[in-house]
Amino acid sequence: MNEGAPITSHQNTGNNFGESSASKRKLELLYSKEAIVRDELEFAASLSLKKPRMEVVNWLANVEMLRNDCTEATNEDCLPSNQPVDILLHEVEDLMKQGKGLFETRETKGSKLLEEKMVGEVFEARETKGSKLLEEKMVGEAFKRNTMKILEYLEGNQISRLGIYGMGGVGKTTIMVHTHNRLLEKTNNGKVLWITVSRDFNTQRLQDTIAEELDLGTLQEKDVRRRATKLCDYLMESGKFIVIFDDVWKYFDLKEVGIPDKADNVKLVLTTRSFKVCRQMKCQEMIRIEPLSHTEAESLFLEELGSEVTLSLETRPVVESIVRECAGLPLAIITMARRMRGVTDVFEWKDYLEKLRESDIRETDMEKKVLMKLELSYNRLANHEVQQCFLSCALYPEDEWIDKFELIEFFIDQGLIGRLNTREKQYGRGLTILNKLANVCLLEVHGSTMKMHDLIRDMALYVMNVTSIVKARKGLRNIPSEEHWTDVLEKVSLMENGIEEFPLNMSPNCPKLSTFLLNGNWYHLVIPNSFFKHLWGLKVLNLSYCTLRELPDSISNLVNLTALLLRRCCELHRIPHLGKLRSLRKLDIFHCVGFEALEGLDMLVNLRYLDIMYTSIKRDYPKEHWELC
Repeated sequence: MNEGAPITSHQNTGNNFGESSASKRKLELLYSKEAIVRDELEFAASLSLKKPRMEVVNWLANVEMLRNDCTEATNEDCLPSNQPVDILLHEVEDLMKQGKGLFETRETKGSKLLEEKMVGEVFEARETKGSKLLEEKMVGEAFKRNTMKILEYLEGNQISRLGIYGMGGVGKTTIMVHTHNRLLEKTNNGKVLWITVSRDFNTQRLQDTIAEELDLGTLQEKDVRRRATKLCDYLMESGKFIVIFDDVWKYFDLKEVGIPDKADNVKLVLTTRSFKVCRQMKCQEMIRIEPLSHTEAESLFLEELGSEVTLSLETRPVVESIVRECAGLPLAIITMARRMRGVTDVFEWKDYLEKLRESDIRETDMEKKVLMKLELSYNRLANHEVQQCFLSCALYPEDEWIDKFELIEFFIDQGLIGRLNTREKQYGRGLTILNKLANVCLLEVHGSTMKMHDLIRDMALYVMNVTSIVKARKGLRNIPSEEHWTDVLEKVSLMENGIEEFPLNMSPNCPKLSTFLLNGNWYHLVIPNSFFKHLWGLKVLNLSYCTLRELPDSISNLVNLTALLLRRCCELHRIPHLGKLRSLRKLDIFHCVGFEALEGLDMLVNLRYLDIMYTSIKRDYPKEHWELC
């Protein structure tokens, strides 16, 4: 008999085939093999995995034909004489020999079909490497350098897991799209899978995406473990793979979604905003993607802007300033360039620059495409306290490198760090929070200082837009007018300006205002007594480094005040009686060299921090009040 050819059906003989126990055993064995083959075919069909070889189709057709003949032979009293039982038995044995040839290399490791090597025996593989993705334009040596480094890692044998991290909009996905497409151009990398994970992924949807990338069709099983096993086994048996997981927000178990944990033929790359996620996913190497230099940013902006409009000499410096406001973030640069494409009027350029500088970008492309994307990192922070610590950093001036311990003190002053019983524990908690913010690229670190990227700060101000006034280091000579002081206001930062005086009788009604930062106003500042009259909820008042001679008496009624900071107010000679400030936990009058009086200190039952170094106090107080610092 020719292997794989259909076997001709014959008429039955007069002998009863079913009476032979040996024949029954042979038939049962054959049928069991048929069932296994059909199971494999059904499994492969559910995955759109492989197509059966023609010899397998013929083999099954022969078995079915034989079953029909045997059924007739056992049910008829008289069978045609021209078809003896021996011929049927010969056909059975012939088919069994074919079956043995098809199955002889199979292993028997339990009941897992793919572990039995059936895929390689019975099916023909569908070869595909993947398809190219649409690329965004990127410029600069750093981009080329990072792309080459990633390719070297993926084409080498040193590592199997690589993490690409950086702040939102910095170009992580763009770099990996370019890398993905370069990998497809080479023949020795196997198949390259692109899997977008996203924030709200679940295991089942991720498995469906992987199956789709593998051209396996729809997974029929509902149990995620069975689905994972099928995906994992397929990857193990089907050559080399590079799997790119884009936009990973949190740790997930690779084996649970169907990626082999330790397989020589599978390499993994992930993009994320979190250095911590890279470590949790056991990445052996991590590459941080940094913002573009100003030269690179300007080149990208002009390329996206297009050559249809020639920029005038008057417009060019405005363009440079807009590029600078984008702070090297490719997403912002491309968004701004496309927004301004075709604009010729220099006044329109200047107006948009002013909006950027004032963070007045509501209902603009910058809000919709940049800030809302950056805000996702804020929304993913662990808890409300960590979010508030992050927002507090935005109250400082733009581009300000802030000492870590100054930030931690500010967190403590606002009550954002739990009521730990020692300063050491509070500092430990504060450093942990700062590390979390740095790990998700919301803060930049340089030695003992930290700062916010300009657009990260814009995002924070966008989040606080309704509940805050932030005009730090804006060259103000007057405080914002009273209509800006609404009843929903929670934080005000007017630090490091040139404010000299407040409007006479100004008395804003802001019951929710908890933090007021006026520090660093070196001019001869005068605050009217009425100003604090309705600020009952105020907790933190910072007037450090101000040229004040005295404080308004209305400060005495701030019964919820927890931190009063008057550091280096060198001309300050008195403050109102402190007796009512029962909630006060911190009083800082460091280097107030002209200070004359400090009344009511003995009534501050909750005071935990007192700094009076280099302060001239002319009245005697019990010794215990000088030992709090």
